[in-house]
Amino acid sequence: MPIHVRGEPKDIAKIVLLPGDPQRAEYIANKYFEKPKKYTDYRLMYGFTGTCNGYPISVQTTGMGTPSLSIVVEELISLGAEVLIRVGTCGSINSNADLTDVILATSASSSHDIFSRKFSGACFSASSDFELNLAIYQAAKTKNKRLIYGDILTSETFYEDDFELYKKFSSYGTLAVEMESYALFGLAKKYGKKATALLTVSDIVFEKKRADSELIQKGVDAMIDLVIDSLPEIYRFIK
Repeated sequence: MPIHVRGEPKDIAKIVLLPGDPQRAEYIANKYFEKPKKYTDYRLMYGFTGTCNGYPISVQTTGMGTPSLSIVVEELISLGAEVLIRVGTCGSINSNADLTDVILATSASSSHDIFSRKFSGACFSASSDFELNLAIYQAAKTKNKRLIYGDILTSETFYEDDFELYKKFSSYGTLAVEMESYALFGLAKKYGKKATALLTVSDIVFEKKRADSELIQKGVDAMIDLVIDSLPEIYRFIK
């Protein structure tokens, strides 16, 4: 049994959703899963497994930032997870992404390259999985749901008061900033797993504008609906 994700291989589905917030994990399990079962609550990092339309699925809290997520993802992979989908919030740094829009992250840049020491100072390209992204994109297109896709930025700081770096990334087309996906994509590459991130825009960074909790919840629901719609195709290519 891992140190932090206190479950057994039999407890974890091949597909795992990764919210940062334990309350969001609990919400997802209770609203969307059939017969959800909690397999861990150590350090309030709640994990649940159930089914959606008959497909096994888990949801596991990651906490905030790349160090916490990295611990959780390493342990989930050791338990047999094959597909890891971050479902969280982000701050838009691009006029193409407005409040409550859902972003599918095709790649992630990093403000503090956590992999640079592993590659002797070279920059590692952290991209999400093409097949996984295609399944989600096609599900959105079939249901005529709005979905934005492109590069995001993973930052090590939440309360940033100097936006010059963000503005530079924005000028290169980066859509939004968050705190976890670069590490997720890198670990998935390392272990040969599939990973992506679906993010709802909770903030407009340069305007210091934040959506209210009701709007954010609508964005979360839209993300989970997309995942559920794509489950048949995802299970087709991981079996």
